Amino acid sequence: MKIMLSAGEVSGDIHATYLVKELKKLDPNIYFFGLGSEQLLAEGVDVKYDISKLGTVGIAEALPNLIPIYLTYRKMIDLMKKEKPDLLLLVDSQGINMPLAKAAKKLGIKTVYYIAPQEWLWGTAKGIKKVAKTIDHIIAIFAKENDAYKAAEANVSYFGHPLLDIVKPTLDKASARKQFTGKTNAPVIALCPGSRSQEITGLLPILLKAGELIKKEIPEAEFLIPGASTGMIKKIFNYISEFRPKAVVGHTYDILGAADLAICASGTINLEASILGTPNIMVYKLSPLTYFIGKHILKIGEKLPFYSMPNILLEHKAIPELVMGEANPETIAAEALAILKTPSQQEKMKTAFNKLRSKLGEPGVISRVARSIIS
Repeated sequence: MKIMLSAGEVSGDIHATYLVKELKKLDPNIYFFGLGSEQLLAEGVDVKYDISKLGTVGIAEALPNLIPIYLTYRKMIDLMKKEKPDLLLLVDSQGINMPLAKAAKKLGIKTVYYIAPQEWLWGTAKGIKKVAKTIDHIIAIFAKENDAYKAAEANVSYFGHPLLDIVKPTLDKASARKQFTGKTNAPVIALCPGSRSQEITGLLPILLKAGELIKKEIPEAEFLIPGASTGMIKKIFNYISEFRPKAVVGHTYDILGAADLAICASGTINLEASILGTPNIMVYKLSPLTYFIGKHILKIGEKLPFYSMPNILLEHKAIPELVMGEANPETIAAEALAILKTPSQQEKMKTAFNKLRSKLGEPGVISRVARSIIS
């Protein structure tokens, strides 16, 4: 059996890797190939192309990368025609994966979309119907997503959220603190700028300045930056000077689990921190053009009252959301200190996170997804 994969970003690469492991348990003879990055390559997938370094958030931010992404899209179609896979397995990355799915449909190749387009959340009824008509099998990761695609008459299955299987520290809290800071009792703050170059460039200097302000108020505080790859850590070191948080690669969940607070770029990491019960702050900063388009043309703010997935799922403001102008060092530090110095606020957040976990289903999600794909 041949399965062609398409995972265009670091997060998709990670999700795809866990799924490949489970698929191999069911059929060790599957040949996996296609679009991916470091994690899939390490898992033995024949990665032909890698566009993970081109990942961006926002419309204006994506413009410089459109040509290389389009050229990769054309190469993937040629590869599809040559290899004639039994299945095209799409993971996240709607921008390249929906056109690939459309091409696969014309070629008579079955498609499964895992971490499907979030049209149900940010998009339109027309967008939901387009995904429903194009994809042979959608794997929903949220109950509301499942309902939306089912209403559009999609072939959709829901098994829970895969992060329940993935978000697992390898160290207990005390051991992680000792390993990464040399201490067990000092407050630990995780600074999480995101994995994309754009996020590191735009957010990391702000987070570092916020860290300096927090350090003045809590001198004993320790700061950690989790890195998804060695390449990301190299970029991070370009911004570190007098204030020197420790940057660590490959231990994101150990760091989040050890932290008293995580200050995060908007994204999956807010959900990951919340699953671990770690109080967190969402920081969201885009170019003014992208923000204007999203707010005034796409009307995203009118569709949803919140930006972060924990707040969206809980339907109330469980974690602070600092967007655009509010995403400045002084405001971030003030929010962080309010949480760190108020145990009752920390407990309130943790209670909300317990409710959040119950909304994500039961563990064993990825195994159930794999069995569904094989069937």
